[in-house]
Amino acid sequence: MADLSFHALAAKVQAAARPADLAFVICNETLALVPFRQAALIAYLGRRRTRLVGHSGLADVEPDSPYALWLADVADHLRAELEALPAQARVMALSRGMLPPALSEGWQEWLPPHVWLLPLVDPEGRLRAVLLLAREQPWPDDFDDRAPEYLLLQAAGMYGHAWWALTGRRRSLQAAWSRLWASRRARVAAALVPLVLLVPVREYALVHAEIVSLKTQVVASPREGVIKRIAVPPNTEVRAGQVVAQLDDTTLDNRLAVARAALSTARLELHQASQRAIETQAAKAELNLAQGRLREREVEVDSLERELAQLSIQAAAPGVFVYSDPDDWAGRPVQTGERIGQLADPGQLGVQAWAPVGEAVNLRAGAPMTVFLSVAPLAPVSAVLDHAGYQAVDAPDGVASYVLRGHLEGDPKRARIGLRGTARVSGDWTVLGYLLLRRPFAALREWCGC
Repeated sequence: MADLSFHALAAKVQAAARPADLAFVICNETLALVPFRQAALIAYLGRRRTRLVGHSGLADVEPDSPYALWLADVADHLRAELEALPAQARVMALSRGMLPPALSEGWQEWLPPHVWLLPLVDPEGRLRAVLLLAREQPWPDDFDDRAPEYLLLQAAGMYGHAWWALTGRRRSLQAAWSRLWASRRARVAAALVPLVLLVPVREYALVHAEIVSLKTQVVASPREGVIKRIAVPPNTEVRAGQVVAQLDDTTLDNRLAVARAALSTARLELHQASQRAIETQAAKAELNLAQGRLREREVEVDSLERELAQLSIQAAAPGVFVYSDPDDWAGRPVQTGERIGQLADPGQLGVQAWAPVGEAVNLRAGAPMTVFLSVAPLAPVSAVLDHAGYQAVDAPDGVASYVLRGHLEGDPKRARIGLRGTARVSGDWTVLGYLLLRRPFAALREWCGC
């Protein structure tokens, strides 16, 4: 039965997630192993910080009460003796005579005659807390491993490890830092940190970039209509005068057929009026009217033929016709002057980048740029910044950014129009400390407004 109680107690200790929960379990559930009247857990939180953290029958303790302060003073007085206890006998039978007169006066008021002190130590053997168990019956002077008191000593070892796991690791880490700081190398490294932060470096920003042509022409719709087809695939080299797109010509073809039929009729009427004008003088007036209708029909046919010729959109110069998917344009209505694509010169390549507002550094014309293309990350391309926009616009990824334009240096063989990647844009010279702390400083000022 005692073993079952011990296992149940161990399960409750393992389930404790906070120091307060563990202190409650230690002071109240230990009663399942041995009988006692009161239990108190006093923690050593430092060389000068000892306080009551748990007591039997109480969910919360008041560490500043006279009783709690008296228990803390008792634990402080006996700390050296508790630390000196051998590992084989981790228990101290406390008597009134072991306390100085200033502390022994409160014994009769606060405690029954028989008290046991069980030190709770961490895995390294350091004293972390002490469990006080008091009752009217005397504690045994000697017992074997079958006695309940033996399980109590085993529980004390379990309590010490659990208490260290919940409260002592942070202090262990602080002690490790203290030992590290005490070493000479650590002090030398700390002295070198300000010097490292003063190392001159150049500001930089990593931004999204795309290879573009520095010489482009907009291919726009000359009139209102509907796109019938795109004559060439995307990013195709075209020659001057080559048809790149075709507008729907059904309506104009019908109107031109009607206009040409009306033109033939006007010519026939003019011929008949000319014959009648020879026979009678009155028919000469009809001849003038027929000639006017003929000129009107000729002008109408010429106008429709010119409009029909505009339905074929041609390249104004040789280059690469850059546009989106052809399926996106088929059957799409367009307005006069609406952009369909670009005619780019592949011989004059540059880079276009978008610097987010929060990432932009002091960018000036002539700043060096290094472009890392996604298709060739190990072969960077050198470029020079030509200008940076002053007004933020929406980048392709939807982030407010400044547009950067630059030209490529040398003869980059891997670069072609449309390739994307990341560009490293260098700014002014500064120190390493400012480069590392620029974003935290900006976030701090944004948060506090100072």
